[in-house]
Amino acid sequence: MSGGGGGFLKSLLLQPVTKRHVERQILKTPPRHLFRIIQDVDRYSEFLPLCTNSRVLRRQGSTLFDATLTVGLPPMFTENFVSRVSSDADELVVESTSIQSKMFDNLSSRWKLKANKSDPNETEVDFWMEMTVSDPIIVTVLDQALKEVAGRQVAAFAERCKVIPIEEDETDLQR
Repeated sequence: MSGGGGGFLKSLLLQPVTKRHVERQILKTPPRHLFRIIQDVDRYSEFLPLCTNSRVLRRQGSTLFDATLTVGLPPMFTENFVSRVSSDADELVVESTSIQSKMFDNLSSRWKLKANKSDPNETEVDFWMEMTVSDPIIVTVLDQALKEVAGRQVAAFAERCKVIPIEEDETDLQR
């Protein structure tokens, strides 16, 4: 009877766990302005909490690219991963899915933006993040961490919108 129980327990601990968190907010910036900032991955390390490096690796046309991000609290914890990012300027949607990561079995996010009905120069944000992990240590903190990371990420983009000037073609001048 030796050896069998430990393997079973280990297999239970290594079962992937998937969690998703959704943030919905109204930001005081035009949707196209926020969309441009979301697509500017090369600048993420300048303003996103816990992001120490961000770079577009290769572009495939105007709507698809691969990007690398390094996140964490060096030297205690650092994760470098590559995501495939697709964007749809007509629908104002940006989606990303990890394609290379040591820590995450999967890490996905989606930004869906639309003009606020009461003020077209405000943005209704629907942002979700989803993580799948097998590491039992990460699984124990996943719910709270995901909620906090998603909230901090939306807040960081809101602050970035205040710093980056709005271009003329990003506002709705209808009255």
